[in-house]
Amino acid sequence: MSISVTNFGEYTVKNVKSFMGREGLGFNCNLYRKNKKVAFCFDDAGGGDACINWIEGGYDGEESQLLKKHIATLPAIKSEYTDQFLTISMDWFVTDCVSKWEQNRDIRKMKRQCQTKTLFKASKYKNRQYTILNVPYSNSTKQRIQDKYDKDVEIFNDVLAKGDIPSVLIAN
Repeated sequence: MSISVTNFGEYTVKNVKSFMGREGLGFNCNLYRKNKKVAFCFDDAGGGDACINWIEGGYDGEESQLLKKHIATLPAIKSEYTDQFLTISMDWFVTDCVSKWEQNRDIRKMKRQCQTKTLFKASKYKNRQYTILNVPYSNSTKQRIQDKYDKDVEIFNDVLAKGDIPSVLIAN
């Protein structure tokens, strides 16, 4: 999943459950505004939009209107395929909230692993493939990895320490 929304404002998702469907990644989650549950959302990964079931007021209720107002403040996104700019829909917004939640979960997991292990990706690996060495990260470990892969390697311990996102967590 690609993340194109940059401002989620007061909105977050919780209780995310994701799964593989016929058309990619599906999910179930709760949508919150200011820590108040406002909707239950799901995408069955069948090729259609995600469904948003509002707790109160339905599609024309107050919470739905507040989300529409927030989305209206977001800039349009340039299409990957044409020169057109696309406006963000509620479905797109919720899907990006879930993507961001999953990316943050994966970052937390990698940070825990980096406390006792060395994580890296050589350029010869495919997009989401990387190696976990069961040795603590050190300068000598870094040097051995760089010697073996001709310095053409991304060491996630360093990337995460700088506050950046490892390439394996960025959708292409």
